[in-house]
Amino acid sequence: MEERLIDNEREIRIKRKREGVDVEDALTDDETPEETPEEELVLELPEGEEYDEDLVGLTPSQLKEELERREKARKEAEEQCRVLTAEGEEKLAAGEYAEAEALFLQATLYDPESVPAGKGLWQSRTENFQKDEAFYNDDNATDFAKAPKEVREFVLEKVSARLSAEREQARSEAEPLRESVSQKQEERRAPFLANRKYYLIRFCVCVLASMLMIVGAAVSASFLYSTKNSVVPIALAASFGVLALVALACVAVFARKLLVAHRLCRANEKLSATEEGARLQEIEERLRLLDLVLDGEEEEEQTE
Repeated sequence: MEERLIDNEREIRIKRKREGVDVEDALTDDETPEETPEEELVLELPEGEEYDEDLVGLTPSQLKEELERREKARKEAEEQCRVLTAEGEEKLAAGEYAEAEALFLQATLYDPESVPAGKGLWQSRTENFQKDEAFYNDDNATDFAKAPKEVREFVLEKVSARLSAEREQARSEAEPLRESVSQKQEERRAPFLANRKYYLIRFCVCVLASMLMIVGAAVSASFLYSTKNSVVPIALAASFGVLALVALACVAVFARKLLVAHRLCRANEKLSATEEGARLQEIEERLRLLDLVLDGEEEEEQTE
């Protein structure tokens, strides 16, 4: 019988017990078994390997093979990352930034924690820290926020002053725009809501009127079977029918106007509906990405 224990999250201890023998009894400390009925095999997890419940379910030989396989795969990935990083550095030195970025990016897929690959990736993306467009890409900014600390410090040492100045400029431009856009939205909101209410009331009245006219026409037509004089029921049914058609036409007209009024109310709440609002939206997005790049993931989580 085997019993597997996790010791300090770094070792897996496997105790083999003989059938029918209880080798541990905390209540009988003074009793010493005549023979040692268990043997313990300790397999230490390699550095960086997290506790995996799947490993505990393996036999000792399977566990050893799995750990060896994982270690081999890790070393192969590190070697492939090193080769790709070396090729990327050659392209970077030659000024072939696009080719270098592709190589460094592939290297980080093999080893996301590789500092040389991370540094080379951002050096090539920014064309040796001369261009900042890469930081204004959502995916790039998110990747940079998750990059190893040493990589972030290396890159920010080169660009933080420039990006911080751009952030301050964006903030100074956004502040008056926020006030102006918000004020104009508020000024338009009341008239737009009143306009929507106006057409909503008329739409509902026309719907109700059309229903009443249809009912009137149906009731008038029913008298054709209960009265000898059919002129009056026919006239009433025809009149109600005409009025129903007029009411339905009004329903269509007011439905269209109500839809337009509703769209105006929705558009007024969107920044992109006006030129100033679109500009503010663009600046807000730049600020979000700059905060993510300069302050990292923690700042982004606090903002959310």
